[in-house]
Amino acid sequence: MTDDRNAEVPQSPALDLPADLLFAPEQDMWVREEADGTVTVGATHVVAAHGQFMLFTPRAVGSDVERDRSLGVMETAKTAVAVHAPLSGRIVAVNEAVVADIALVAREPYGAGWLVRLQPATLAGERGTLMAAGDYAAWLAPRLAQKQADAVPLDDDEFKEDLTVDPYRGY
Repeated sequence: MTDDRNAEVPQSPALDLPADLLFAPEQDMWVREEADGTVTVGATHVVAAHGQFMLFTPRAVGSDVERDRSLGVMETAKTAVAVHAPLSGRIVAVNEAVVADIALVAREPYGAGWLVRLQPATLAGERGTLMAAGDYAAWLAPRLAQKQADAVPLDDDEFKEDLTVDPYRGY
């Protein structure tokens, strides 16, 4: 792991990561240090790809969170996904735009789709758990490749019969 945030990032659409962010690989979250000492936290494109999120319910402003504990919950029509904190700290702001329009996370995961701002409690001690963009891309690439290799390709006509409905006979 390097601490060089300006390291060159691989230019793959799936791995086109902003070089000014740090990444928490186990949580698939990103962190941007702000000039006022707070950090902005968001979900990576990997989280955004889980499905069509319908709701983001963050913990309240003023809540203390520990690293790898819940910052809130993102929900799809089928499941709820806990959003785990990449750092310990106190929530000082929640992105109300995301609360109002969760699709913003998928549209702009590294920009306007940020989730919360934290006042970090132990940034110096926890910084070592974060990766620079290039390191995260290198860590993520084989995992994405394996997922793609494990995916079962569907024949376009494979389910055609199942999708034909006769209104007089039902399914």
